[in-house]
Amino acid sequence: MSSLVDALERVYIKFKRAHFMTKIPQETMPHSPVRLLCTDFDGTLFDHLSQPCIPKPLLEAIQRLQQRGCLWMVNTGRDKSYLLESLLPHCADVYPDYLGTVERELFHWNGHKYHQDAEWNRSVQTIHDDLFKTHETLITKVGQWIRTNFSAQVYEDPFSPVCLIASSQEEAEIIHEGVARITAEVDQLAWVRNDVYARFAHVSIHKGSVMREVARKHAIGPHAMVAAGDHFNDLPMLDRRYAEHLIVPSNSMPEVIEKARREGGYVANSQAGQGLLEGLTQLGMLEAAMKDPNS
Repeated sequence: MSSLVDALERVYIKFKRAHFMTKIPQETMPHSPVRLLCTDFDGTLFDHLSQPCIPKPLLEAIQRLQQRGCLWMVNTGRDKSYLLESLLPHCADVYPDYLGTVERELFHWNGHKYHQDAEWNRSVQTIHDDLFKTHETLITKVGQWIRTNFSAQVYEDPFSPVCLIASSQEEAEIIHEGVARITAEVDQLAWVRNDVYARFAHVSIHKGSVMREVARKHAIGPHAMVAAGDHFNDLPMLDRRYAEHLIVPSNSMPEVIEKARREGGYVANSQAGQGLLEGLTQLGMLEAAMKDPNS
């Protein structure tokens, strides 16, 4: 347990900035353009049932924002290779500046390819290795419980010793509740769910913390950040401690919509990429992007 605590302290003492964890009062926020746009991928940016999967006007708007100095980050539960399989054919050569993958890893676009943030990725890997080793018996028990009682697919991958593909949303919800009961006494262990998929992770490493690390690198405060997402694994970054401006499309999970409204975020009337475009319009970002950057 001490090694896990030490690893956490190494990451967060080094990377912490107090203003990233403290909500800035509206009346004291500086007037600043948005400098970081952080979007989930599936269901927020990308819709495989639509043609095109990413709306062209949205990509054009993001490109204009990038030209004005705004960073774009895609923050997803997919791993890097699986993300790029869907992103690259549909991004029209508009590339995210950062990728946050599997709710923990970080990659940066260098103009030609995505390179990993080696220091960050090593740190979060160490944290998870220690966590999974410490609670190996309990994690094994969870996997056996799922296999015995459900038809869901259970497997191991490089990111979690127990991963899930449930047969339905209903089954995923029942399993989620059961895992929460079994692991209730281990406050560091999180069961991260997205649709019918789930995996184990450290409770402090999530989309919000990965987004915050990008903000730290560029000295960007929450007042200059937008976060957009639609599902359970987006909840940690849909928090005004991390991003003052929140957008959720109409296809979002009820829990996501509820949190966005509670946080004062924008709930779009449109789905996925169209909803994201609608939200950016409502925030005035597209109007700002149309202005001459030299004016």
